[in-house]
Amino acid sequence: MKARDIANSSILTAIAIILGIVEGFIPSIGIPGVKLGLANIAIMVTLYGYGWYYALIVNLLRIFAVAFLRGTIFQMGFFMSLAGGLLSLGVMIVLKTFISKLHIITISVIGSIFHVSGQILIAIIFTSTPGIIYYLPFLALASVITGILVGLTTKQCLRIPFFKKEDSKK
Repeated sequence: MKARDIANSSILTAIAIILGIVEGFIPSIGIPGVKLGLANIAIMVTLYGYGWYYALIVNLLRIFAVAFLRGTIFQMGFFMSLAGGLLSLGVMIVLKTFISKLHIITISVIGSIFHVSGQILIAIIFTSTPGIIYYLPFLALASVITGILVGLTTKQCLRIPFFKKEDSKK
């Protein structure tokens, strides 16, 4: 681990936290509970720029910090965020690692769909209401749109040299 990589991933963590907090002030777009997933831009930039390990750390720090700052830590929303964040990141890591020809936008969309799937699963567990599953197709449709936006934004961010890990050969 280079000091520069640690410092840059710390900055990406701060960006993810700020985007997570800011997004909390933006009302849902059309479908109740649907958010843009702005913090996921920082997570994907970290995944593509620094690797899965840094992305996992940034993701976990973001989830815990945002819940702590909102005063919702260890409540249902926290566990929904944790499940969605870990499930989506896990799927994106697997796709990026084993199907390297997949476009970043495709991986973002699939990650977004798995994020809401994890959230729905936790909502069903917490509320003991299996009927919540019927909400998933609407959320998945919205996830395609937000996943495209996050993927496009991530792709543009990765053009900025700051967001790329320094080569060890330099």
